[in-house]
Amino acid sequence: MLAILGTTAACGASVHPGEAAIKYRALRDPAFEDRVLEPGYYPLWAWNKLVVYDVTSSERDEVVHVLTADNLHVPVTVAVTFHPDRSQLYRLHTNVGPEYYEKLVGPALITLVRAEFAKHQHNDLARESPEIEKVVHDRLQDESKDYDVVIDQVAIRHIDYDQTVTQAISRKIAVRQQSEQKRYEVEIAERDAEIARTAAQGRSDATRIQAEGEAAAIVARGRAQAEAQEAVAKTLTPEYLQFKAFDNHAASYFFVPTGKGGLPIIVDAGKPAK
Repeated sequence: MLAILGTTAACGASVHPGEAAIKYRALRDPAFEDRVLEPGYYPLWAWNKLVVYDVTSSERDEVVHVLTADNLHVPVTVAVTFHPDRSQLYRLHTNVGPEYYEKLVGPALITLVRAEFAKHQHNDLARESPEIEKVVHDRLQDESKDYDVVIDQVAIRHIDYDQTVTQAISRKIAVRQQSEQKRYEVEIAERDAEIARTAAQGRSDATRIQAEGEAAAIVARGRAQAEAQEAVAKTLTPEYLQFKAFDNHAASYFFVPTGKGGLPIIVDAGKPAK
């Protein structure tokens, strides 16, 4: 009989790595022992037990329906990573219990997310998400430390933007891109036109310079020819011409008598000479 009683009265429980526990003693007051039990095996009487907590980081997702500063409804998926403070496990258990997330962390997270999103415009949410995450994390940590929970991280996983606004923004971006494309095309056309004008001006200037050069050459040649003729005319005196005529031995000469005024005397060959 005593052996049977000893068998039923003596048992035990294990605390695994990543866990911590406190002992419940049914026949004691207070019932919970304030010593935190680390991983290991603990023998227990049958009427006692261990309350085991996972003290590694846990993660929960919450879909929070928020209203932005410009009164637009936006569903937001927020993830929070947390773990209980191992050293204060007795106080956490006796004040709140194992459902500390459902009772405190989760509701506080939803309230803080709604309050913070209400300060931001719909179109600014993507850009300001890191700021929102930091504010919610810091404030949630301030509240959670009162019941011995550590908030590791708060992350905004997804923002379900208002479709009407999103489409309007998409159209605005598309129009802006088309406008920029047109502006770019106009700039290219203006640049090409300027290049064409410059090339035409260059050709025109080249033609003008060539024409001016040719005209100047013609004028120069004409001036030189005139000066040469003038120089020759000055040297072609009657005496010089007579000299050159007599100087040529192969030339034939005809003498025509002249009368008054230098006019030649024409002799009528058909009449007998007197």
